[in-house]
Amino acid sequence: MFPSSKTILLTAASASLALTQSAAAEGLGHNERRGNPYVAGDMHNHNTCTDGSVAAGYTIDRAVGRGTASAGGNNFDLDWFTLGNHGGSGNRDCRFSDTSANLPGQTTTTWSQTLGQTIDGITISSLKGTPNGTGTGAQMWRWQSIREIEYPTIVDRSAKYDKVLIEGLEWIAPGHEHVDVAVITGQHPRKSTGNADKMAEFEYRFDRADTDAIGPVIDAGGNQLWPGKDNVNNTGTVGHQKALTGVKWLQANYPLQSYIIPTHTERQGPFSATANKGYNIEHFRDFNNAGPTVAFGIESPGHFAEGGATGGSGSYTTNAVGGGTYGMSGIYTAKVGGLWDGLLGEGRNFFMYVSSDWHSRGAGGARDSFTTADFIPGEYTKLYVPNAGRFSSQHVIDGMRSGNSYSVNADLIGPDMVFRAKTRGDDWKTMGETLVVRPGEKITVEMDLTVPNENNSPYSFDNPLLVPIGIQQPLNKPSLDHVDLITGQITGVVAPDASNYAVANAAGTAGAAIVYNSSATIARQISATQMQRGHRGERDGVRLRFTTTFVAGTKPFYIRARGTNIPNGTPNVSDTAGNPLLDANNAQVSCIDPACPAHLETVNGVKKVTHDVQAYSNVWFYANPIFIRPEGSPKLLVETNGELARRLGRQADNDHDHDHDNDHHDHH
Repeated sequence: MFPSSKTILLTAASASLALTQSAAAEGLGHNERRGNPYVAGDMHNHNTCTDGSVAAGYTIDRAVGRGTASAGGNNFDLDWFTLGNHGGSGNRDCRFSDTSANLPGQTTTTWSQTLGQTIDGITISSLKGTPNGTGTGAQMWRWQSIREIEYPTIVDRSAKYDKVLIEGLEWIAPGHEHVDVAVITGQHPRKSTGNADKMAEFEYRFDRADTDAIGPVIDAGGNQLWPGKDNVNNTGTVGHQKALTGVKWLQANYPLQSYIIPTHTERQGPFSATANKGYNIEHFRDFNNAGPTVAFGIESPGHFAEGGATGGSGSYTTNAVGGGTYGMSGIYTAKVGGLWDGLLGEGRNFFMYVSSDWHSRGAGGARDSFTTADFIPGEYTKLYVPNAGRFSSQHVIDGMRSGNSYSVNADLIGPDMVFRAKTRGDDWKTMGETLVVRPGEKITVEMDLTVPNENNSPYSFDNPLLVPIGIQQPLNKPSLDHVDLITGQITGVVAPDASNYAVANAAGTAGAAIVYNSSATIARQISATQMQRGHRGERDGVRLRFTTTFVAGTKPFYIRARGTNIPNGTPNVSDTAGNPLLDANNAQVSCIDPACPAHLETVNGVKKVTHDVQAYSNVWFYANPIFIRPEGSPKLLVETNGELARRLGRQADNDHDHDHDNDHHDHH
């Protein structure tokens, strides 16, 4: 028997509440959350402060606004939103959108044209720090735009939308590629107070693209606010050590108010000791070891409409680890037994997230319905974290850290998923939690989810990937084919001095062959036709639910879930077990419906399943794992790191080093 929506809400929020530390929590009234057990957001996107196509304010407007944008185009009504722009510097005034966005009255504008002007209530008098470029190439360092452009914009939009807005960063990490980071300490945008200084300081100190040697000064003598920056060790192995220093800095100073999530980690190929690219498994282990409450996950790629006739989904080339994406996910998370399963097989608190990586619509303008590059935040991807009374920025981080989250492409499922397990009684455990069992006991696993009636696709013709197997499925009507429950044994944390701590990687499809957890398997595959069905009304879609059982053994293991619209053995899309094939294969399928759009790539004059049509055709969701441990066995790292977070929260509460005005956890 499944609980009422109110009980679901309490269950979904419980893990987040257990890890909540209330400092810097910017609250939002529960009436705006619409009663959903989870709330949707995006933590990785870009604007003209670096390499995006639209202004910071426009990005927020389209992501969290409702209805139709004033200049045209739909808004996507996200519940929470983190500005996650690159580190480094930029020469464009990011109060303006770029010419390429094709917005009325907006054109590319450089800082050289606007210094001294007050625009949208923000005045920029000078470019601070070490001079960087001249004329139209004069650059503003990102620490300044974080403090003086993006955060004031968040303050303005917080008052306008009454949504949870956070200033974050896509960290250009020394020795590696990119990492999503947020430090919410000091941010109180709904009060029109506070600042993003701690986020800016992290960017200044640790971003390898920020080579400013000065930063903000505190007096006329030029004394630095943030002295002691290492501007040298930015590459390869020494760069990785600097990145670890950044992780340790967050763990020491903001252990519950920050996160660090590496993103599109396969894209540039394996790690190089002499360059800046890639991640091998040892780097994720290093991060999690150094930052047990801040470095707790991996993000799948974004750029979901970039797939062309030769591949390219997620902006991955054939040189990426895995040779491209698989079901719009990198091989590290898409492969059963892959790198993510390897980390889960250690019992680590290491979870998966998906975001948009929004930059532009490629051949389209910001208001166009089609895209050959990226989707606007909330349009295609949603990262769901638990709802809570007085939902806040702290709840976003707590929900991510707890593991009680799931990620969805193309609205395949909605904001009310239940994924949980129990043995006896009603002691349910959900994603990120650990169920303690007696060997031989029956474990009941339940999943309850809603498939919405529609998504944001502008296309109503049938899914061209499924036409060859006789399935008629309109691209704007979500449809779930099956859910996989994937299990793997937990054999314990690999020590840094162990021979298998570092694992050599490989570019291209050779990287797809590496197995990190040989015990991982699709243990159950439940077809949607086997699930109980209940209609939620014309607007809300179809409610599906299933129950299955496992028998507890003598060793710990985990259960994670994924779902898709793609049947097993679909040519050029999935293998006979239901695993996604390399997405470049999708482009071998023709799009022959008369409504197939003109922007699709062609081969010999025939349109192929590429770009946004591919993204809406090949759809997946991923749910984070539930851990299972036999009674009397040692606690898993996910448990001990969770206990560390709780101790840190209690310590901070006892020290009264938090904002009482934002100390709200009245769940409804």
